[in-house]
Amino acid sequence: FMNGELTPYMKSEPVPEDNNGPVKIVVGANFDEIVNDPSKDVLLEFYAPWCGHCKSLAPKYDELGEKLKDDPNVVIAKIDATANDYPSIYSVRGYPTIFWKPAGK
Repeated sequence: FMNGELTPYMKSEPVPEDNNGPVKIVVGANFDEIVNDPSKDVLLEFYAPWCGHCKSLAPKYDELGEKLKDDPNVVIAKIDATANDYPSIYSVRGYPTIFWKPAGK
């Protein structure tokens, strides 16, 4: 630990091998890479797999991803907030929770 050789523990599902769909899958290990990309506007849904409201939102969220998939400046993404760690600045108190992170912020 003192030598800086240990990495902090982070709860994370495996990074998806293929993440080229219209809605990007965010996990703890790729959160910074996808959400904090300074060149992209990011709409991020925090969801729980068992949440009824999340299940109701899913088709519309996927439709939004399809409509914006060709915009190189916008990322539509989602994270299973029950299975992945994420920065505490995202105050998630219920599901679904959606945050807009503008480019450069």
